[in-house]
Amino acid sequence: MTQPPPAKTPAKKHVRLQERRGSNVALMLDVRSLGAVEPICSVNTPREVTLHFLRTAGHPLTRWALQRQPPSPKQLEEEFLKIPSNFVSPEDLDIPGHASKDRYKTILPNPQSRVCLGRAQSQEDGDYINANYIRGYDGKEKVYIATQGPMPNTVSDFWEMVW
Repeated sequence: MTQPPPAKTPAKKHVRLQERRGSNVALMLDVRSLGAVEPICSVNTPREVTLHFLRTAGHPLTRWALQRQPPSPKQLEEEFLKIPSNFVSPEDLDIPGHASKDRYKTILPNPQSRVCLGRAQSQEDGDYINANYIRGYDGKEKVYIATQGPMPNTVSDFWEMVW
C-alpha cells in the first residue's frame, strides 16, 4: 500500500513585526522623555512618624489650668493611647553584647536619647545601659531617666548611671 503524497502546506508569507502585532505604530522609545519623570516622594518610616509625633504632640498645662479643669480619666487614657509604640530593633543599636544587659529582650532604648555610661566604649563592659533620657516640662532635655530594673550583672552600671 502506498500512501498518498502529503498535502502541500502553503508557505508562510514573511511578515514584519508591526504586521504581526496588528499595529503599524513604530516600536520606538523616546529617551528624551525619560528625564521628565516626577521625582520619587519620600516615604516616612514608622520611626520617623513616631519621633515627629513625640516631638510635636505635647499638651503642657500650667498648674493653674490643671487645678481649674482637671482632665477626666477617660481623656487621659485617650491621650495616652495616642502615644505611638517604640520601634527599635536590635540592629539599630549596633552595640555588641547589649543583649546580656537587657532585662526584657523586646524593650530596647531609643538610640537618639539613650543614656551612655561615662566609661570608654572600648572597655570590656562598654558604655551601654538600657535607659533613655526623658524631657521634662517645657521640653527641657535630660530631666528624667527611664530604665529597666537592674539585674545582678548590671547593678554597678545602674549606680554609675545614677551618680
